[in-house]
Amino acid sequence: MTLPTSPAAPQAAAPVLDLRDIWIRYGSARAGHDVLRGISLTVSPGEIVGIQGPSGCGKSTLLRVASTLEKPHRGTVRVCGKDAPRGWRRDGTVMPVNQNAAGALDPHWPIWRTITEPLTARHHDHRPSPAQRRAIAHEHLCTVGLDGLNPDALPGQLSGGQCQRIAILRALIAEPRLLVADEPTAALDVSVAAGVLRLLADAATRGIAILIASHDRTALQVLCHRVVEFHDGGLRERHGDRHPSSLPATA
Repeated sequence: MTLPTSPAAPQAAAPVLDLRDIWIRYGSARAGHDVLRGISLTVSPGEIVGIQGPSGCGKSTLLRVASTLEKPHRGTVRVCGKDAPRGWRRDGTVMPVNQNAAGALDPHWPIWRTITEPLTARHHDHRPSPAQRRAIAHEHLCTVGLDGLNPDALPGQLSGGQCQRIAILRALIAEPRLLVADEPTAALDVSVAAGVLRLLADAATRGIAILIASHDRTALQVLCHRVVEFHDGGLRERHGDRHPSSLPATA
């Protein structure tokens, strides 16, 4: 198997995602606690930024804010230079990949419909027919080692790892400006996870900004241009552990 080097850092550009002084507090004013404390973070076009930290530290909360699915109690969320209202992702600008991929898929839709659903959005000038969508879905399934999977299968017929790959394909096919991924390889074995990380790296070369949270320290340092760690509700950038490691090529 060939071993690609770590990604080259993109040239400086206006950030796709700009989080400024983000605060999230759960509970009452007296008995509650701050999950996010003054978080500021940017992600530029073609940049992959990793987030690391222990369970319960606030990684998923931060990703929901970045996905415009949760509104911060304080601070601003700007996407592509504009204040991002909740639900911005509906136009394909921001696409999330949830940790619980199976729960994010419509149980009544065949997977070809799920994968290609973003292509039916109103901002697309040429919407493919159902037959074309099915062919497109099959083509993309091959890129993540699912070429033997029936495009008419329902999510309930798939394993957790297969559902995760379907969710990633759905996000990437939209060609979003920002992809936000929460533990996207947690349910996958090593070889399949490597192929998924390669998909994300390829997406970054097309200018997609990627924010990814993972417990896998090695995967983050190989994939990401920058890695930030949670510390006491805030973030600090991690330095000194990048190495020219690699992701195994898919078979």
